[in-house]
Amino acid sequence: MVDSEGQPVDRPEADKALKRVWQILEKAMEYSTKRSQELSSSASLYDFFKDWCDRAIQCGDMTGREVELVLGMSRMWGAYVGDRVERQSLKFFYLEDYDCFIPSNYQKIFSQIATIPLRKAHIQYDTVMVSVETCTSGLHPVCVTTSSGSKQYFDEIVVTTPLGWLKQHQYSIPQLHPRIASAINSMSFGKLEKILIEFPEAFWESNILDSEDECSDKISFVHWLSPSYATQTNPRSWRLECVSFHAFEASYRRNILLFYTFGECSAHITTSIHKLQGKDRDRWLQSFFEPYYSRLPGYSKVYEPIRFLATEWCNDEFAGNGSYSNFQVGMTDAAHDVEAIRYGMPEQHIYFAGEHTAPFDGLGTVAGAYTSGEKVAQRIIASRQSAEKSTDN
Repeated sequence: MVDSEGQPVDRPEADKALKRVWQILEKAMEYSTKRSQELSSSASLYDFFKDWCDRAIQCGDMTGREVELVLGMSRMWGAYVGDRVERQSLKFFYLEDYDCFIPSNYQKIFSQIATIPLRKAHIQYDTVMVSVETCTSGLHPVCVTTSSGSKQYFDEIVVTTPLGWLKQHQYSIPQLHPRIASAINSMSFGKLEKILIEFPEAFWESNILDSEDECSDKISFVHWLSPSYATQTNPRSWRLECVSFHAFEASYRRNILLFYTFGECSAHITTSIHKLQGKDRDRWLQSFFEPYYSRLPGYSKVYEPIRFLATEWCNDEFAGNGSYSNFQVGMTDAAHDVEAIRYGMPEQHIYFAGEHTAPFDGLGTVAGAYTSGEKVAQRIIASRQSAEKSTDN
């Protein structure tokens, strides 16, 4: 952990604060699960942290310094949901989930699940869906109009566009059920971005023996509290955090720091690098992030980054200019909102799938998005089999 003045926090002190943050998160999850019905829609997760710390101060269980560190680190929750901890609904916190960090990727899974579609499906690239609507005549009940002006007809349609896109393009589904429209308007989504920075060496581990036995001593996570030392590039004092790929098992180890940003910080970065290419883009990213990685132990100019990779979901119209769904303060019926979109409009042969329609323990995840698609497919198969039996009878 690096404090607001740019100085490293003693590791035992930082570890204690992080442990306390996770304890409070677990208590908040339990509190939300048990008392969601009576909680105000305006109550935030940060309110819970503040109340907890206030009680701990009064009881003498925490010092002012400890409270400062815990409240500072509570803001790391933004990297899970894509927005500030002050925006996280306490009422619906129980719908959120936090997953393990997997050092590999989805490449093998994608290759497996793509085999049949690539072999049997007709995939239309560079084609934008303009509208989806039911038809009262013809053999197929659903019509999709594309950007080329063509009309294509289907028995069933599954709309897998992200929540952010749905929010901006409800008019694309003219017969959208009012309850689903209300749910789409009510649900919120974040602005999470990821920036990977590769270095010639993992300088931050220079004082640690590089062996598998030392994995537990490696720097796996770094949190920078709101900085006062980078006013030119970060005038709003956005706090930052990163995960070190060098803390993974040996086969996955890389000299890479993965930074997570969210909310206004993400918007600032993606707006600034939009349309920048090559060295100009790298120079901007380096100027923004250098005040932080340069404060890690062992850094010197000989370890300047060799490569940058930054997402731009906030600039992606097909991602809805954001990342994935979350549950922000102000929502009053979040669980039923999810269920409404998940149910879809089977009577019109139009369904929805994606992370925003996943089972509650999979919302906001790739696994949840995949599961939602499977469940919709099962429903369609079941409904068609039922229709065929009725016809036979």
